[in-house]
Order: sequence, then structure tokens, then C-alpha cells
Amino acid sequence: MDENAERQVTYFVTVRTFGCRSVFDEPGRAAVLVDVMETLRRQNGFRKYGYVVLADHYHMLLGGGANSQSVADVILAINAKVERCVVLPDDGQPLWDDEPEVMVLYTRRSRLEKLNYIHRKPVLCGVVDRPEDHAWSSARFYSERHGQCIFDL
Repeated sequence: MDENAERQVTYFVTVRTFGCRSVFDEPGRAAVLVDVMETLRRQNGFRKYGYVVLADHYHMLLGGGANSQSVADVILAINAKVERCVVLPDDGQPLWDDEPEVMVLYTRRSRLEKLNYIHRKPVLCGVVDRPEDHAWSSARFYSERHGQCIFDL
């Protein structure tokens, strides 16, 4: 895919911890991941449309910007910086699974479906009762800014 085409699509990204171990159930670690996402978004110019951090993985809905890196480079940068900032027991295991899942989304409907999925995920996992109650999600931002975090398709 050429650079211009890559900037016009949206990517639904899923990144899991190695062995699906619970790492981000500790609020300080989840905060680090969210802060890294935002810092790198500002530095590298990619668009972050939505995200959620759960104990053993994160989802992100992102798009390219005029001067942004490829989606693979964005994921690698986020994961590398989080690895340097999060303190874990030295058990010899890597933090991240080797193969993030990346789905290319071309339509508004598919973007809204994935945004709704991201926002509903903490409820589906039994973490919170309402999407906007999850501290490590973009649902609260959407609720405050748009009056809703789940959108009609």
C-alpha cells in the first residue's frame, strides 16, 4: 500500500501481552500505556480515534496523518516505549506477543462498529457497568464531548 493510501484508511489494532498475562490491571501500568499512546500521537502525527486498555491487551483505532509513520512503526514505537517504562518481574518473558493484529477499515460503518466494540469491551469483560466508567478507554471522552460513546450504524 502506498503512503497516501495508508494515510486515508483506518486501522483497528489489537496488541496482546505475551502469554495473555495480566499486566495492565494495575492502574499505574495502564496509565503509562495511555500516556505513551498520546505522547507518540502528538510527536508522530497519527490519528487516534479510539482505544481501550484491558488487563492483557489493548485495542486502538488509528489512522495516518500527513507526517505520520506507518501503522507497524506506530505499534512498535508504542510497545517499545511502554516496555522501557513499565516495571515487571524479571521472569525472562517479553511483555508483548510477537504478532499484533491489524485490520484495515475502509468505511465509516466499519470504523463505527470497531469504535463501539472498543467502548463496549470493558462491559463485556465485566470490568465496568458502563463504557464511560472505564478509566483506560476513549469512551469517557466521547461521552463528554458527544453525549454518547456508542454510535448508531
